[in-house]
Amino acid sequence: MPQRGREPETRRVYEALDCACTGGNALMHVVGPRGMGKTRMLQEAAETARRRGFRLLRGETQTAAPGDPMPTLVVVDEPFHPGSSPSRGGPGPRPASHTVWMAASPAGTPPRRADGIDVPPFLCTTRLVLGPLSRGAARDLASDLLDARLDARLDAPLLRLLEQVGGHPGLLIELVRGLQEEGSVRTVSGVAQLVTSRVSEQAGFYVRDTLAGSSGLCRQLLCLMAVLDDGCGPETLGRLLGTSTAALIPVLEEAYATGLLHDRGGAPAFVSLLARCLVAETVPQVLRTVLRSERAALGGPLAPLPPLDGRAGPELDERQRLLLRLVAEGLTNQEMAGRLRLSPHTVNYHLRKLFRTFGVGSRIDLLNAAVRAGVPVAPDPRDPDPDP
Repeated sequence: MPQRGREPETRRVYEALDCACTGGNALMHVVGPRGMGKTRMLQEAAETARRRGFRLLRGETQTAAPGDPMPTLVVVDEPFHPGSSPSRGGPGPRPASHTVWMAASPAGTPPRRADGIDVPPFLCTTRLVLGPLSRGAARDLASDLLDARLDARLDAPLLRLLEQVGGHPGLLIELVRGLQEEGSVRTVSGVAQLVTSRVSEQAGFYVRDTLAGSSGLCRQLLCLMAVLDDGCGPETLGRLLGTSTAALIPVLEEAYATGLLHDRGGAPAFVSLLARCLVAETVPQVLRTVLRSERAALGGPLAPLPPLDGRAGPELDERQRLLLRLVAEGLTNQEMAGRLRLSPHTVNYHLRKLFRTFGVGSRIDLLNAAVRAGVPVAPDPRDPDPDP
């Protein structure tokens, strides 16, 4: 079954397999950032080839015997390497009749000739570039994962949350599977419904794992762009990172390869609101406040993160907003009670109401949910001062 939203790329895989069936050969290079479905594309190509009677070989050093008429697919789930490399045991991909070579690699990989591959003798050479899914394809993928075959069977809050993924296949899969495992999605009368406004932990794990696999400077860049507004130019980013604008070029290339950033109108931007918010959550609240202050000192607009869930942001009164700011300061219930001239019991009552409002169970989750909803949690000069 072809990947949802990848029908054009799948057709080109079929064409390459047809070429091999008639005695030709093909070289296919699947390119894209992390999480865009490269490995899945190779797996589906292998399954299609198997059903059509192809011999399947895996690894760059594998090859069919010259003149062997049996159609063969060689799958390499990593970039091709030069045949002259002393660290490789084989000659690398070379044209052979009835054979398709298919490999996946991150975006930005050098052209095939630079890898030592003799391109001209291949009858069919294809470069499949995978990017984010369209809105419709993302909904279809989520429907498949939830076993809800029609878009109409996903309720409106769930659809709004899915749209905040921005078509990132890997992040979408982790989000939906996490929602299922955590019981945050239920099916009532055939309709998949979002139970709480919380984003699944599994989606957060995916983003944190991506950051852990990046260089220190790349992580700093992504965290800065997440905490600050998406419109930070390279000059501002360079000043905050203490480096030159030119030095940001390889860092931005690495950030694009993570799949969390993409090019939007000639400038780097997060591929989705969900990706941006989850990266921002990896930065301690106290550092977020300081970074936003430093960014504001450089001038220019600075907007808060918009709400991140399938629902509208909660309506809070001034006391609830004040409690959130005091929670962000790290005060205990007793300390908040003294600051507000209330009993600890009353403070606890209002905090529990906030927990229910945001659908959370801890102070950390409460602050994260408030930030995602665009509720300010930084101290306000008008807040009551502590007792001397």
